[in-house]
Amino acid sequence: MSPTPPSASVSRSRQSIHKSAASGRRAAIACARAASSEAAREMIEAGGNAIDAAIAAALVGGVIEPMETCLAGSGFLLMHRPGDARPTAVDFGSRAPQAARADMFRIDTSRSIDRGLGVSVVVDDANMLGARASGVPGTIRGLTDALAAFGRLPLSRVMQPAIRAAHDGFEVDNYYALDTLANLDALRRYESSARVFLRNNLPPVPAFLGAASLGVRERIRQPDLGHSLEMIAAQGADAFYRGEIARGLLATHAEHGGILTAEDLARYTSHIASARHLRFRDTDVWMPNAPCGALTQIQMLQLWQALYPEGAPAEDTPERTRLLAEVTWHAFADRYHFLGDPQQVPVPEAALAGEAYAREIARRIRNGERVASWLENPQAPWDHFAGQALHDPWAFESDPARAVRWQPQGGTEPTAGTTHVSVIDGEGMAVSITHTAANHYGSRLVCPRTGFLIDAAMGWFNAVPGAANSIAPGKRPLANMAPMLLTRRGEAFAALGAPGGRRIISAIAQIAINLVERGHDAETAVHAPRQDASGAQLLLSERLQGQAADLAPIGERLRWVDEQHEGFGYELARPNIVVRQNNGLLQAACDPFVKGFALALD
Repeated sequence: MSPTPPSASVSRSRQSIHKSAASGRRAAIACARAASSEAAREMIEAGGNAIDAAIAAALVGGVIEPMETCLAGSGFLLMHRPGDARPTAVDFGSRAPQAARADMFRIDTSRSIDRGLGVSVVVDDANMLGARASGVPGTIRGLTDALAAFGRLPLSRVMQPAIRAAHDGFEVDNYYALDTLANLDALRRYESSARVFLRNNLPPVPAFLGAASLGVRERIRQPDLGHSLEMIAAQGADAFYRGEIARGLLATHAEHGGILTAEDLARYTSHIASARHLRFRDTDVWMPNAPCGALTQIQMLQLWQALYPEGAPAEDTPERTRLLAEVTWHAFADRYHFLGDPQQVPVPEAALAGEAYAREIARRIRNGERVASWLENPQAPWDHFAGQALHDPWAFESDPARAVRWQPQGGTEPTAGTTHVSVIDGEGMAVSITHTAANHYGSRLVCPRTGFLIDAAMGWFNAVPGAANSIAPGKRPLANMAPMLLTRRGEAFAALGAPGGRRIISAIAQIAINLVERGHDAETAVHAPRQDASGAQLLLSERLQGQAADLAPIGERLRWVDEQHEGFGYELARPNIVVRQNNGLLQAACDPFVKGFALALD
């Protein structure tokens, strides 16, 4: 990122980056990697539907993207079938083990490191590294439950691409090498992880200087994981949660000081129910029910409608940019203070999702009330707002007596690392899946008995006691994942989602606005310049630099995101979307600045 825009009097060369969409009528697929999209295509051509295709792609992603996700992780799935009144949400988010406690991690006050954790850093990074960082994994249960309920093909068939990917391996690219280098010390901690992901205790060197075309690329093979996936394909999810794989995982947890138990695994269930709903303009928006990015997305879209009751201007103007930042600041201030697992703590969900509360905040924004504590406070926002509310949504609840005033002494900001799959088939079934290891390489610990990379979902909790999102036994952490479906008149209109940590939320809200309000097609929607205001700075695409003078009052908190050469930047997330046009044509598109891969079948 460059901190200041270039002088208007200087002419500089600039890359023009574009990635075409893929269009067809039989199916359209958008994934983070080509192998995932090809797995989805394989299922469609075998007679499967969008669920078969999306789950095959998600399983492959869990094998070939250890930098982002794993199959001992967690996530969320949305599905719409033609004729159904409401789409379905399959929530397979993580839970804290029953032995977890609010004070199980000690805050390290000797360090202040900005790496996605926030101000409070945990001693020995124990909520990020090793077995104690792991939550109860949900991915295998959630994906197999969804397949059994809504798919056409047997599990043994849908898992074949992932099994092949584990045995045959995936090619090392520049992003893999750099991400592995960034996590090198942590991966070296565990012989099992180093054996899989390193070569001679170093990251594999990717092909470059012509070898990318002419040479043979290094491959990362995971035979132990492949064997475990073969067991699941033959025996079902119980092999993971109750059988030989469960015993192997638990033995590794015990050896490394973990707290996961056989009861935690055996009791885990996914949750299948109608998706959470918002009416945005002329479109129905559907999101997961569990603690994730959904409620914040709803609040952002409600605020946007309240600010622009008749619709916002289509062009990128300084006012539009500033008001979108204000919407994000207000919604995330509430997120950092009020949101947690509503099964265990009071959460003012109705108010945060409601029109009345949105109109009140919109009135304050229009009256010029600034979020001064966001722009001027030296603390990171997740730390500041964890213990200090900006608003009082409880006043808009039917039972304000349930209100809780959270007063933790700080906060921790969730880590990143995620993949996303969007699929719509020719029959009109739409699927959106986001799943994750909760951090890059999860906990960095590979179980040597099973080959599964263990996740780091405990890092999603506030490690400081006394917050809405503090740790408790069996509690669901507040995740950032935010897959979305859009429908119109009961038909699937779009499936969308993204990797990108907390920046997923704002990115997908903006793309929903682009599709619904600005009338963009899939390609235009993901190419449009975005912004993010969920952190301590306002991040803006460098393509908005013409607004620099008008946005100058934001001062040094404004940062421009260089979109020229950073092929895997997380600053503005990495959307993968599929859109069904009015003529029935399906269009899949991926963010042009990353290595996403879209395909379509005619």
